[in-house]
Amino acid sequence: MIRSLSLAALLLLFMNTSYAQGGCTTLLESLEAASATELCGEHKRLRSYKNPYCDTTNSIFHDIMKQIGIKAAKEGLTKEVVLSNMGEPYYHGPLADYEKQKVSVGRNGTRTGKALPPAYKIPTGEYYIVYFWRETDYLVFALKGGVVVETRWWEKGNFR
Repeated sequence: MIRSLSLAALLLLFMNTSYAQGGCTTLLESLEAASATELCGEHKRLRSYKNPYCDTTNSIFHDIMKQIGIKAAKEGLTKEVVLSNMGEPYYHGPLADYEKQKVSVGRNGTRTGKALPPAYKIPTGEYYIVYFWRETDYLVFALKGGVVVETRWWEKGNFR
């Protein structure tokens, strides 16, 4: 009896764990209360799942990226903290090299040209870290002296 109960409990635990990883859920109690460093770590965790539920507008992953953009400069994250906690970016380096990296992705994943519209204002900095999301959206960190001074979020179709 106890053995079958233990097996049932283990099976239930496994099912709940796999479901939690299958959905786009966060381990943080509150995105608003979390620090930028905690949000960066959660970004890396969710990104590792490559889950289509995370790649939808207004998903938890989307909200986490927007919160990182809001908090990173306020909390003065360093380049090392961003890179180690968020994982490998789409690009990091000086602006001149970044200009060559800006490409958009068209149908069937083919790269078609520059993605950011002319009206997009790149934040002012010496060094840039760019995270590419859903092949169309960007979170750009501008750094001076190795510290994030400004971030800019851009979503496809947002020409502000």
